[in-house]
Amino acid sequence: MSEAMPETELSDSELIKAFGEGDHAAFETLYHRYRRQLYGFLSNLIPGNPAEVDEVFEETWLRVIDKLPKYRDDGKFSAWLFRVSRNLFIDRIRRSRPPGNGVLNLDAEEAPEIAGPASMSPERELDSADLERVIADAVGKLPQEQREVFLLRQQELPFRDIAAIQQCSINTVLGRMQYAIKSLRKLIRAVDHGGIIK
Repeated sequence: MSEAMPETELSDSELIKAFGEGDHAAFETLYHRYRRQLYGFLSNLIPGNPAEVDEVFEETWLRVIDKLPKYRDDGKFSAWLFRVSRNLFIDRIRRSRPPGNGVLNLDAEEAPEIAGPASMSPERELDSADLERVIADAVGKLPQEQREVFLLRQQELPFRDIAAIQQCSINTVLGRMQYAIKSLRKLIRAVDHGGIIK
């Protein structure tokens, strides 16, 4: 590893190479570089279950440590990291479902219910805490692929990286984002009753 450049200034590729050569501090740098983004993504993907978020988060980093020596630098490390985490999450869902339950579908069944019209008077506008809750609930009601695109974009990942994570074309990702935004607007308007959202 170069003495002139601190590890925090090294690229992901340089850190991966250094880790492959036995430099464990290089891995720590990668971990600190991406831990907040990854944890935020998982927290939104698995709302209301911090224990499961922690488990998937730890399992992701253990898998990364195991697979990093064989990692081919043919794309961005962050896209690979999020794909590993996403796949582990999907595997956990599949294992937790009873056999014969069919297709993986994470929309309305597992999402918290949005407060219905009876819980808000027409005169009441949403305050910021209510709005955050409504948005979080609405995101939880999106189909899995749309929810993932939306949450990864919230973590400021480029659409190209999201396409790599979801293993689909960039046009598919853009379409999923467009549908997610339309669905969120519709769900939030249903709760807002003509308040702050037009």
